[in-house]
Amino acid sequence: MAVQLKIARSAAELDDVYHLRYQVYVDERGKFSGADESNRRIVDHFDTLPGVVNLIAYSDEGKAIAAMRINQDSEIGLPAEHYFDFQAQRTDLRDDSASAADFRLVSPSMLAIHASWRNRRNVIFSLFKCAAGVMRSWGATHIIGSISLDTFSLYGRMGFTACGEAQWHESVGDDLLPIMAPFGGVFDWAFGDIQQQVDDFWLDNFCGQFERLLLKPGEVLFEQGDTADRTYAVDSGWISIARCDPEGNEMILANLAKGALFGELAIFDGGTRSAKATAVGNVELISISREQLFDCLIANPDNLSSLLKHFALRVRETDALAMVQAFSPQASRVAFTLNQLWQGADPDKKHPQWRSVKLGPEQIAHTARVREYEVRHLLEIRKAEGSLDYGDKSIRFYQSPPSHSLTRQLDSPI
Repeated sequence: MAVQLKIARSAAELDDVYHLRYQVYVDERGKFSGADESNRRIVDHFDTLPGVVNLIAYSDEGKAIAAMRINQDSEIGLPAEHYFDFQAQRTDLRDDSASAADFRLVSPSMLAIHASWRNRRNVIFSLFKCAAGVMRSWGATHIIGSISLDTFSLYGRMGFTACGEAQWHESVGDDLLPIMAPFGGVFDWAFGDIQQQVDDFWLDNFCGQFERLLLKPGEVLFEQGDTADRTYAVDSGWISIARCDPEGNEMILANLAKGALFGELAIFDGGTRSAKATAVGNVELISISREQLFDCLIANPDNLSSLLKHFALRVRETDALAMVQAFSPQASRVAFTLNQLWQGADPDKKHPQWRSVKLGPEQIAHTARVREYEVRHLLEIRKAEGSLDYGDKSIRFYQSPPSHSLTRQLDSPI
């Protein structure tokens, strides 16, 4: 079972949040010395305000492992203002805005991550990405916070800067630092790559409701024949989509990379999954439920046109894949697969024109339904040309692979 990150909605999920705070802050870190030992939960008045959302992460075994609270601005201020005076920042924003509605402050707080999960599977960053989605749905323009001084480097990676000096707070038992960030920068950190590949329809309508799943290598997301109740998008890593015939022979239909949307077709007819989805390496997914998707369409029927355009594109892509696998020679199947991999590969940090993918010849052969020898033969040719390099488990592209004739024909309008 995958690690799941979501909004805590039920009483049981909220209780998990409050109890986890006590475990992390009191039991593990020795903070909040005045906390009630008999209750073993940490709750304050900011948890009772209308504009509050608590996020919760559950491990593969269903144990609460991380939580975070997010508050909208209110008459009594934000949690960060319980420890620091942000009036100067409020004044600056007010002076720079045409109206009070032009800026909207939000504040994350009560970040609690179980000690055994602080450096595993990117849980903390996934939690912040969930928070960024919620903040966007609120129309946030700026974020303020008060954080433990020793976590500042973490927040700095997301675009936060210090807006004051660190101070010791006896009630918390820690040195706290006031921080602030324009929301646009934080959202770009959280969704910058994927928003270039996923249709605006999904981000505009569901950003604040997204759940996230973290899968380990080889973990199955759903089996062929499972009930379809969620739609998914790949945020990082690769998902292999495969189908089995009645004799049990498996055919890889696609390896989906960042930005790929999948699993949405079956939820509309209430049917079952027509294929199996498996993680290739560590994978992070965004998901939305069938119920939330239908609620959106009922509330705004105009969104149906966006979905129809998306489905038309999916049908064209499926037809292209079927044509390649049915009629192309082995070399063309490999070339087609390499083009798909290039489109979803991760840019190199030092050389943005280069792209890398953590898939090797064996997996490509399985996807293209060809012999591994044919894959390695074409890769050697491309390597000699200087267009890529490869190993048993990865490929680095130095330039876009050339498209073969059938791919160009399938890409042309019909």
